[in-house]
Amino acid sequence: MSPHAQLSTPYLSRDIPMAESFKPTQQAAMDSCWFTKELKHFETCLLVLDVIESFGTHIGKDVSARWAAKPKFLGHVFHWVRRNEPVQLTMPAFPCKSANRNNKVLGHLPDLGEELGLSRLNDIAVAIRNVYQPGALVYIASDGILFNDIIGVSDEETWDYSEGLRAIAREKKLDSIVFLYPQVLIGMMTASDMTRERYMSTAAECRILLETRFGSTIEQIERLIKADPDTNSTYCGMVKFLQTELHAALASKSYRERQKLQKSSAKKMMQRSEAFTLAIRTHRPMDVRLSMHPSSGGTKLSVALIPSPEGLFQKSPWHSCVAIDGDGGYHCVHSDEVRDTHDLVYRDSRPYFYMSKEAVGLEQFKEFPAAEEFDTVGIVEKQDLLAPIEHSVAPAASQQEIVTFFQEKSPVLL
Repeated sequence: MSPHAQLSTPYLSRDIPMAESFKPTQQAAMDSCWFTKELKHFETCLLVLDVIESFGTHIGKDVSARWAAKPKFLGHVFHWVRRNEPVQLTMPAFPCKSANRNNKVLGHLPDLGEELGLSRLNDIAVAIRNVYQPGALVYIASDGILFNDIIGVSDEETWDYSEGLRAIAREKKLDSIVFLYPQVLIGMMTASDMTRERYMSTAAECRILLETRFGSTIEQIERLIKADPDTNSTYCGMVKFLQTELHAALASKSYRERQKLQKSSAKKMMQRSEAFTLAIRTHRPMDVRLSMHPSSGGTKLSVALIPSPEGLFQKSPWHSCVAIDGDGGYHCVHSDEVRDTHDLVYRDSRPYFYMSKEAVGLEQFKEFPAAEEFDTVGIVEKQDLLAPIEHSVAPAASQQEIVTFFQEKSPVLL
């Protein structure tokens, strides 16, 4: 035998199938069906993310670039699509009206600004339903009781504001909007247990629980302000913001006293804002995170609640009022900026928005229909959808994550 013959392919046993005789087993067919189904889910997720992205506006060198966090949220959307359930999105927003009623807003109740903002968020869910039949639910994590005591707005007015939002959602049939109380988010009670009385009685406890469970200490915040330039920039911006927000409270104080109050209030707001963000991430880890603040889009989708006529971000509805210009464009402005140049339009016997005195062909806005009177008895939400969702708990944030948080996010009140 030639020595080379030993290198030939060894004899194959007859029980090993050859390529031409291979036939798929039943299990292989099942696996193929499963893969096809999963692939379909994946394709649906991409369509949903395209819809969500279309509502976003981000800052950066290339504003036309794709949404940076899109790959990150693919798994979140897949979580809901695979179960054939509505995709869930959460935005911390709509806390309470500004305490500066003389120069910024029209009162302590929602007005046209909130109506436009809620409608835009509901539009996201409606658009998702066009590509994914179960649609979506947009959760409004209203954090009014986290900040109202800092800026001098009462718990009663904060409750009235939240009830006014619900009245708008009912009247306008914004059925994809779900309101999320902080007390419900962290498991203090279910949505159906919430009443005006329970809201008032648990507000202080809720603030303490959020700070202790999810917040950094004031000392940690102070160290970050000193060590990180971006956090320091956010802090300085908040101190400046509080100069107008706390206008009434600061009026009788000396310069030193004003600076002390503004700085301590800014640190407290940063502490609670961080705590609320981490609470949302912990209790609702599979939600797509929305923000009404401009950002790079690296960790959330930034949505302009009321885009300017140029499509840019404007002041938040709770820190401004809407002025309609002669072309029908919506502008979020401080009330003292348009008081002398615009007509004040009322709804339900209360001021609702301003309209340019030079507006032509917009008479329909001047006869704004009355809305149903909203009650303050406590509304039972969509079953108990607002109860904390049982998912795997996200890990606590590292110091670098907290730094990143302050680089990208100002408190909801801004």
